[in-house]
Amino acid sequence: MSTDTSPAGGAGGAATVGTAASRGANPNEPTPPRYALAFDVGGTNIKMALVAPNASLVELPSVKTTQGGAEALVAQLSEEYDRIQAQLAEGTILTPSTETLTSGNICKAVGVAIPGLVDESTGMTIKSANLGWGRFPMRDTLAQALGTPVLLGHDLRSGALGEARFTGRRDCIFVAIGTGIAAGIVLDGQVLNRGAASGEIGQVLFPNPDLDYAAGKASSELAEGATAKTANRGRFLTPMPSDGGDMRLTPRAAVPLEQLASAAFTGRRYAALAGLDTPPGSKAVFAREREGDAAAHHVVETGTAALAQALAAMIATLGDLEVIIGGGQSKEGPAYLERLRAATTARLVNLPEPRFSLARFGSRAQLLGAAARVFDHEGIATQVVADCDTVKSANAAATPAGTS
Repeated sequence: MSTDTSPAGGAGGAATVGTAASRGANPNEPTPPRYALAFDVGGTNIKMALVAPNASLVELPSVKTTQGGAEALVAQLSEEYDRIQAQLAEGTILTPSTETLTSGNICKAVGVAIPGLVDESTGMTIKSANLGWGRFPMRDTLAQALGTPVLLGHDLRSGALGEARFTGRRDCIFVAIGTGIAAGIVLDGQVLNRGAASGEIGQVLFPNPDLDYAAGKASSELAEGATAKTANRGRFLTPMPSDGGDMRLTPRAAVPLEQLASAAFTGRRYAALAGLDTPPGSKAVFAREREGDAAAHHVVETGTAALAQALAAMIATLGDLEVIIGGGQSKEGPAYLERLRAATTARLVNLPEPRFSLARFGSRAQLLGAAARVFDHEGIATQVVADCDTVKSANAAATPAGTS
């Protein structure tokens, strides 16, 4: 098993990574930097923060992610890195305790989380459907542009690392349900990394449950004298492609899991079945289900069932691992968590009842994971915490150049 992180530490205290100097064994040694600069590149925005080993974050202004390809992203990150260095020199970035940060407080290496297919061992991005990348030596190109070491990681595996490291979990399955669906597997405090496809459960095909639903709905409407236009609603049932750039629909017998159960496709599936021109958000679909909307119930129920099937297979294969649910869909809270847990339990026999929890750090988990790689690289111990404190930098309200 190849891995991309060092032990996460026990649940009762700080992680055991780090040199003797970083743990304060030799008071004559210089105090090491206390913050790591982390970038979380998303399909829409790039989040940035300075992260402390105790999970405190100094959040910096986010910017829109460039759509110009991998080389344009390198240029954008380089520009933001230079801007942050200038702010450190100006003394405009403050800690949660209002202490002014300088470059002397910051680790030399930089952590970057990237979406798509990423091979951490080589630093290569293989494919990013949302941002249009192919194979590209992202880590080495970024390091050359920034003039400093870069610790590159997949965004989901970074989220898994952040959740595990700073909560003290040594074994868990972290599942992000957002624009897509993927899983990060943590075993013995290490994130499983067997190449770029590790954890891509969202790409597993499942039977399309919308075909029979739409056919039954059309037959019912025709029997009641509905117009042909109304009866044809939902006959094209799978929004393609997954990046949402083209909302044309195509009937397919099997679709990837992320096109059944992700937050993005919850809305798209509902729009296709209900004959809507504009898909609602997943939150609206859940709300309509609670109001008794049959199409909304079908979408949520079948999406949950498909995801539960995938999780049951993972639990049966990997053992009794706690399942941590994150991403936009997790905002449905305990009710959704219990629904997913019950559906997964129903698909297991002769095995312990699975344990489910909501992600603790939300959208900050990727930043925490990217920073954890930096701390490991520089031998700085991290701590298990109950929550992460955040503060915006002194100029967080300012509009970064190039975004107006």
